[in-house]
Amino acid sequence: MARLYLTGGVRLEGPSGRFTDADLPGNQGRVALVALAMERRALARDELADIVWGEALPAQWNGALSTIVSKIRSLLTRAGIDGAAVMPSSGGTYELVLPADAWVDLEDAYRRLDRAEGAARHGDDRSAAREATVASTTLRRTLLSGVDNEWVDQARRRQHDAAYRCFTVLAAAWCRLGDHQLSATVANTAVEVDPHREIGYRILAEAELARGDRGAAAQALRRCEVMLRDELQVAPSPETVRLADSLRPTP
Repeated sequence: MARLYLTGGVRLEGPSGRFTDADLPGNQGRVALVALAMERRALARDELADIVWGEALPAQWNGALSTIVSKIRSLLTRAGIDGAAVMPSSGGTYELVLPADAWVDLEDAYRRLDRAEGAARHGDDRSAAREATVASTTLRRTLLSGVDNEWVDQARRRQHDAAYRCFTVLAAAWCRLGDHQLSATVANTAVEVDPHREIGYRILAEAELARGDRGAAAQALRRCEVMLRDELQVAPSPETVRLADSLRPTP
């Protein structure tokens, strides 16, 4: 079975060999392989070139792209995957068609996150925690370190959003399962991943409240309120206000 890792450095482990991003033709080769793996559809040559080079498209990009694709095909073949079959060129397009049993780390993480959210909706917190724990390992790793262009930035935003959702699902699941310390730790991670979204603060407050620390719970919500006011110029949501009100001393 082929295993393709897109995060934490590109690498592929095939039936008869492996390669890493150091074997690919520079940043352009890394981006081309990652884009083809993530898009999983036929990309026109000019579309793939725009992804690879962005605004820095070279004058002779057509020949340069052919060289990059040829190198990727060669590496796939050396790893035991038929590069010509995996990256066919038809009608001026390229598509990465991996074997049916191939595993791609980001695809697996997104599937696990979907399963975790589904399990949480149905009250299966143990399954939610299990799936989200595995997904979080991949989602925290860097995608295409050292590369910045519009397509890569968009892919990172999707991964960033998935990581936040993963940690909030995991924190809420652990809170309901009774491990309030672990829930607070994971909720803090969610807040670090995206300090501009409320749900992480609410789960953190709920975990601290379940631990019996009303002061820490109130502090988490105060941080949320200050962030919303000072950085986003908005008021807390009704859910956050209700939770904050419940923590205030009764007359």
